[in-house]
Amino acid sequence: MTADRSDRLFSAYQLFSLYLPSFLLQLGTGMVAPVIPVFAKSFDVTFGEASMVFVIAQVGALAATFPAGYLMDKVGRRPVLLAGPLLTALASLMTPFSGSFFELLMWRFVGGAAAQIWQQARLVMIADSASQDTRARQITWMNGTARGGQLLGPAFGGVLAASFAVSVPFVAHAAITLLATLPSVLLIKETAPGRQTSRGGRGGNEAPAGGDGWGAIIAVLLTFQMLVFLSVQFTANLARGGNEFGALNLYAVYAYGMGTQELGLLNSAAALAGLPVPFITGWLMDKYGRRSVIVPGFSFYGSSVVLMGLTAFGGVSVEVFAVSYLLVQFSQGTIGGTMQVLGTDMAPGFARGRFFAIWRLIAQLASTITPGIFALLAERVHYGIAFFYLGACAFFVATMVATVLRVRGAAAKNDR
Repeated sequence: MTADRSDRLFSAYQLFSLYLPSFLLQLGTGMVAPVIPVFAKSFDVTFGEASMVFVIAQVGALAATFPAGYLMDKVGRRPVLLAGPLLTALASLMTPFSGSFFELLMWRFVGGAAAQIWQQARLVMIADSASQDTRARQITWMNGTARGGQLLGPAFGGVLAASFAVSVPFVAHAAITLLATLPSVLLIKETAPGRQTSRGGRGGNEAPAGGDGWGAIIAVLLTFQMLVFLSVQFTANLARGGNEFGALNLYAVYAYGMGTQELGLLNSAAALAGLPVPFITGWLMDKYGRRSVIVPGFSFYGSSVVLMGLTAFGGVSVEVFAVSYLLVQFSQGTIGGTMQVLGTDMAPGFARGRFFAIWRLIAQLASTITPGIFALLAERVHYGIAFFYLGACAFFVATMVATVLRVRGAAAKNDR
């Protein structure tokens, strides 16, 4: 991989190694998104038990964070990147043949781990190769093409499940995932500093005087600003409440009795409304600084989930719920990828893989527990309180980034 083509935003290389795989992977994931809640319900489990299909996926992602980061420094980025989609295809292919709810959870665990492996490896490779004045656009545009997959996937998957069988979207997901892997096999070269011949990584820090081992990483993580960043990252993932992995869909199934086709159309409408957002936010973050998007984005999202909480208390019609659903999903687009950009900016160049191992472990810990917190509040207290909890977390993130955290990256002068 050369510096020129890895840093260009528009090139055949970026199209086939970054944007197209991201689109195809999310297309497959989107196809099974409206099917999973209905499939879980078919095992005659409660709302709280059914939410485990999302919790366990996050447990899988959590379990993968540390070994994925360590292996990227140990054996390189490319082998880790290629392993993710292969495991995703296996998990999706086996999911519809689950003979019990426990077996379903097992394959959801594998799928969550696989998704985390691919995403973490791709982010590290962007950190290695992209300059700071294009990094936000590469990450958010990767997420934007993923939202394109979200646009087409749910409606297509819902129709397949309704027309043929529940297993069909999962098999299609496996096939599309394998197709998405081909560009990576053919195009992507190793980017880890010390394992490539063309150059070292970009945009990072040199190893400190004490060396580049775990002690040096821990020293970086224990600085005040890094501790603030990690607390903000943890709360940002709490704020999402598992919505991006289906908690909101689960709410729609249990509170409004929606089926696969209705959920598929609703998901596609939400993705369509938010499709341009990541492309705009990436440009804004590179031009005006990270804070220019993170603060209003999390404030908007917080307001949206609070509104959803108010509708839950009001017992509104399904039409009003649908409008609130679209607003929440749209607002999620304004914060998608923003914390990834921020963390990638802050990653020390001397050991990015190990930094990602710890950073993403903390982020995924929050992602793992927040669907359970949401489900517990919804089942034991009220759906509205569960949404208020998400809003409080989002407002905390906006406040801390606006007032305490010193943001780094391109346009950092506008963020200090």
